[in-house]
Amino acid sequence: MEYNFLKHSVGYANRFLDTVNEQIVDVDITLPDYCPDIEKILKCTLIPKIYTRSISGGQLTVDGVSVVRILYCDSIKHNVRTFSQTVPFTATFNLKSTPEQYVILCDTKCEYINCRALSPRKLVIHGAFSLSAKVVSKEQNSFYSFDENCDLMAKEKEMKVSDLCVLCQEQFSFTEDITVSNKPSVESLLSYDVSVNITDLKSIHNKIMLNAELVLNAMYIYDLDNGNIEHFSYVFPISRVIDCENVTDETTNVPLLEVMSSDLHIRNDQMNDGSLLNLDVKLCFSELGFMEKSINVIEDVYSTTYMVEKEMGSLNVECEHSFESFTHILKTALKLESVDIGKVIDIHCDSLALSPVISDGNLNLCGKLSLCMLLEDKDGNVSYIERIVEVDFKPQHTRSFDRVELKEVKVNSLSFRLSSDCTVDVRMEIKVSLLFCDVLSINSVVSVNALEDKPIQKDDCSLILYFADKGEDVWDISKTYCTKQNLLMSENSLEDTVLSASQMLLIPTE
Repeated sequence: MEYNFLKHSVGYANRFLDTVNEQIVDVDITLPDYCPDIEKILKCTLIPKIYTRSISGGQLTVDGVSVVRILYCDSIKHNVRTFSQTVPFTATFNLKSTPEQYVILCDTKCEYINCRALSPRKLVIHGAFSLSAKVVSKEQNSFYSFDENCDLMAKEKEMKVSDLCVLCQEQFSFTEDITVSNKPSVESLLSYDVSVNITDLKSIHNKIMLNAELVLNAMYIYDLDNGNIEHFSYVFPISRVIDCENVTDETTNVPLLEVMSSDLHIRNDQMNDGSLLNLDVKLCFSELGFMEKSINVIEDVYSTTYMVEKEMGSLNVECEHSFESFTHILKTALKLESVDIGKVIDIHCDSLALSPVISDGNLNLCGKLSLCMLLEDKDGNVSYIERIVEVDFKPQHTRSFDRVELKEVKVNSLSFRLSSDCTVDVRMEIKVSLLFCDVLSINSVVSVNALEDKPIQKDDCSLILYFADKGEDVWDISKTYCTKQNLLMSENSLEDTVLSASQMLLIPTE
């Protein structure tokens, strides 16, 4: 006879898909008539942009474009110019099935790009970028209980666990017409960067109140004849109410707001003198939400009527999730002995990769970032230089943990100054967001089968005495004599389940 167990569950985040796909980009570029000839290529960049990502028919499909951008000096006036070309891409990833609840996370990284000039107007570009695709689904860890009216005795352990109760995702667009004020009008855009930061997040019943800041930094030419370069920066507030089923004000929120793609261009209005730009950004908000709760897990069972066979299983759960953000100020001096610097035109972070390293209980974030510099020497010659900077810092977290996951890393701000003819001092503020949690593991009973042909043989004695040692567990004694633990404790006026001293016990025979 198999006992009828009741099944319960605790939700957890499962990486349903976690893979990387390499996308090849091959482009032949012929400069249009309005672009001057190339004298020197300063930098060739590959910028992937994601427009849509969706699951259908057992496949994850990611659509977007690869922007190949050439930064060069022209052969006429030796000024900095730019030209870009867009190549669409579609990547598909096969799934074993379609999960019921999920979020899709994608990230791109340029692996390499090679540029070869066939002539002052023709280029051949060959490159590749890696597309990281993750599908995080809600899965269930199962544990069991049974009808208390049956003849089974259960040893239960109370555990405080984190239950994944929220999994939601929403894509939305942000568009803005920008008037370049207090600066010269834009004649040609050289480069731009868009980032976003969550400034405040509140959750109520099935709603998330999101406040964020969108930051735009751009470099442009305002005088094509002389090649004069200028910068501008804007910060735009974003407020949005997001439907998020099961979220409450007690949920531990793990949010992520990311820029999927961005486009900045000069408005082509007849009356526009270059002071009006249009910004179009595609954003994606993802949310994992955890709720702390207590569960009772069965560690052991026995029957007062029959011998039993039990099946054990391992229950692994997480608890005490916390989401924390940290900032780190990184200062570095870049010495460029080969360049007699006259002017720093631009410095920006091209890539930043960090990973958590745990040693002797200490957490460090280690990695590298790439700094790109557009410089002009004292003779007026322009050069483009890249430097790799090591990053290693210890976030000042306040809690212990069994597992940590890096959810987001970005450069919030960057400033620089020319400290000598060959040295640039750079100051960066790096922001990281980490998810901490503890991990619990316990062997639990998943099924019990009564051996009806092996009933428990009861002693005919009207009185059974047992001499117990200090430290013995009342559960083990009750199981040995196939009696009920609550009766044994009541009969002997015991308050604790572990004996604090040696004593004689009266074993109930009912």
